Amino acid sequence: LGTVTGVCPLMLLALALACASPFLEPPAAPRRTLNVAVILSGASYGPAGPRLAPGTFRNFSLDVNPVGVVLNDTNPRSLIVRLCDVLSSLRIHGVVFEDDTRSEAVAQILDFISAQTSVPIIGVNGGSAIVLTPKVTPQGDPERVWGHPK
Repeated sequence: LGTVTGVCPLMLLALALACASPFLEPPAAPRRTLNVAVILSGASYGPAGPRLAPGTFRNFSLDVNPVGVVLNDTNPRSLIVRLCDVLSSLRIHGVVFEDDTRSEAVAQILDFISAQTSVPIIGVNGGSAIVLTPKVTPQGDPERVWGHPK
């Protein structure tokens, strides 16, 4: 019984010290980083680096890491290849796309890539900003999209 009574005060002391310990404070949560690809497509765009410094986004609740990409070639093949390269090279959470064309094909390509990768793509100017019509069958059946049942 003597060892039990000697252990009890020791356990109470350890418990009291542990409760008062600064080590019990929860660690500060690391800031989450949001990787956003900013793609400028067309011959009229220069280097994207100076305009997209991470310090520009310092007042946001998340750390925003802008990934600037300039595409001088506007053909569909190079657009698809370059966009897929960017999406596969880094964990991208979203894409902001601006181009200097008025082609609806750009919006269709971006819509297809967004649907296949589940990455939101926002077109802000040019052909990428064209609003596409809803993808409903010619019969207008809202239960069938792209010819397949929902």
